[in-house]
Amino acid sequence: MTKPKLTVLKGGLSSGINDKAKHFVSAYVTDTRLMGVLAIVARWEVEEDERDLANRDPDEPYGDLYQFFYIDCEEAGLETYQSQRESRFLDVRMTEQALVGGLGAQKIDLTERALRGLLHHYKEFNERHGLPLPKNRDEYGFLFEPEVELSKEEWRELMAAICGKITSDYQAVNYFLMRCFGQDYEGALYLTASYQNPPEEAGPLKNDFPLDLYSEYIKTTFCRNVIDENKRYGDGAVEYLCESLVEMNGEYDSLISKVVVKDLCIIGFERLSGFHVSQIEAAMMLGKSEYINVYEIMLSDREINENLDEFALGFRTIMSRHRNGRLFMAFKSNNDHVSSREFLLSNDVKGLYYLTDFGQLILAAYNINDIHQLERKLSISPLAPYLTATGRYHFKEPLLYEFIESEFEDFEDFLNLLDED
Repeated sequence: MTKPKLTVLKGGLSSGINDKAKHFVSAYVTDTRLMGVLAIVARWEVEEDERDLANRDPDEPYGDLYQFFYIDCEEAGLETYQSQRESRFLDVRMTEQALVGGLGAQKIDLTERALRGLLHHYKEFNERHGLPLPKNRDEYGFLFEPEVELSKEEWRELMAAICGKITSDYQAVNYFLMRCFGQDYEGALYLTASYQNPPEEAGPLKNDFPLDLYSEYIKTTFCRNVIDENKRYGDGAVEYLCESLVEMNGEYDSLISKVVVKDLCIIGFERLSGFHVSQIEAAMMLGKSEYINVYEIMLSDREINENLDEFALGFRTIMSRHRNGRLFMAFKSNNDHVSSREFLLSNDVKGLYYLTDFGQLILAAYNINDIHQLERKLSISPLAPYLTATGRYHFKEPLLYEFIESEFEDFEDFLNLLDED
């Protein structure tokens, strides 16, 4: 999964809000625990008296408090905190889109107790790993006072909600290997029969096989996985051979594992072999075609800049700034790509909109259906009357990022140079 690129928005809260009483309104968490990340959004009513209202600075935000947390379950723990007030609702929506838009998530409602218990769990994660908590603790520290530790039953119920339902062997295997390579053994353990069917007697949960077979892979990206059925057993278990392409520090390895699944739970795991892969070989393994449409925009720079936020929200994208333009990345609405026999990390991307600083809009997608959907969305947008299509292309390998990193202002000029080469 592509990690969300969070945008820090200006504004913030006055220090006075930290001393005001807050009443829980609602909260949700994404069901993306098995992808290794969680996003949490909480809303609080802020108690203000008549003097607060009378003395408020006209430029000071007011209304309900929205809190945004981003959790990296593999490395960084409770990593990012943002806050907004309801009066700046566009900023609320932009912050939420930047946080949640790339996760392909369902939103799971949280009670106040579950919210506090979940944040306490990852506060402890940070403390165990010597990681700092996010800045502005004075704004969210009240969530740890008093600290709420969920019971074993409450935690199991919450884990089931934030991990989502496992519906296929492929999905179980891909998530399991993803968690093991990320050294997220809490997430990997959840997928095992030991966790899903624990013994009735009390005591610590013990797994029947080791999970840390790839412990030397630190801060590793799980780029690709191909699953092949190898053997079926009489009790219904199925043995799969998996070839995983992983990247660490710019180097690639291809690793062969055996994973055994029964009733959608992992019951066996073995490391078989592996070998180093060159960057050229890795690029070939990860390669895909790319469809690109190019448009000229009949708007001034000022008109474009004034509507960037609306553009990002209207197309449900996450924006990032580049050398000669802005990239708006649209993600798929779910993580169904994890259920495929061949898993590719980049398959969570629906498409790309690249708005150059020189009046071009470039659409890109990796298959014909997705580029058609991007075209239809663009055709019914407020931007449609100001666009003129100048080119449609299909390339055997992606080129948009090469253009983004180039010095070219015009996509057709960039293609002409490639033709000459």
